[in-house]
Amino acid sequence: MDESMLAAVLRQAPDLRDRLCYLAYGGSRSYGTETNESDVDLRGIAFAPVEAVFGLETYEQTILDVPDTVVYALTKYLKLAVKGNPTILEMLHVEPAHVLYADERGEELRAHRDLFLSKRLYRSYGGYAIGSIRKLARKGEPYDAKDAHHLIRLLQMGRELLETGALQVHRPRASELAAIKRGEWPLADVLACAETLFAEMTAAYERSPLPDEVDRDAVQALAIRLNQSYYCRMA
Repeated sequence: MDESMLAAVLRQAPDLRDRLCYLAYGGSRSYGTETNESDVDLRGIAFAPVEAVFGLETYEQTILDVPDTVVYALTKYLKLAVKGNPTILEMLHVEPAHVLYADERGEELRAHRDLFLSKRLYRSYGGYAIGSIRKLARKGEPYDAKDAHHLIRLLQMGRELLETGALQVHRPRASELAAIKRGEWPLADVLACAETLFAEMTAAYERSPLPDEVDRDAVQALAIRLNQSYYCRMA
């Protein structure tokens, strides 16, 4: 665990000290595509302060600039996860070495991370892909290499997810993605790869072992259990 990153977050947002339940690397470090110039991205989950739960205040997230950090309120996180937001889902599927902090509730969240995986993620990953493919094709050369590498990564992850039922964040072919990010692939090769991956993802959707939809009752039970565990200890 990189305690300096956790300390930097708590130093800037001390109110998170008793509410934070999970913090992990996001972005290029979680994918294994970081370079010396890459920013540090942190993503986390926290319980809302009692003033926002039982009082008149509101709380959805905490945002910090350095390091680039977003800590979501648990309820907001769960709602986004049920909707199939890829960035949100990836938070709980990073490699253990990329988890900076997890208390017992954060560990329970991670243990139940597969609750949020369903065939509807074809729309989350595939919808982004279609838009990005069309955008790249319209722009032509030169193209945004960073956007292109995100496109290929998401298509790879979406295909694997639908084929295997597992979300692998750390990329086994990170060097390939890094080459795309450096602009070493001609646009025609990027588009051809994207089209092939999208076709494979579509085929995988038909035979995917994932459930059609997220079990919202199970997520509801998890949310109640976690919130009761946290807030009832204050009674």
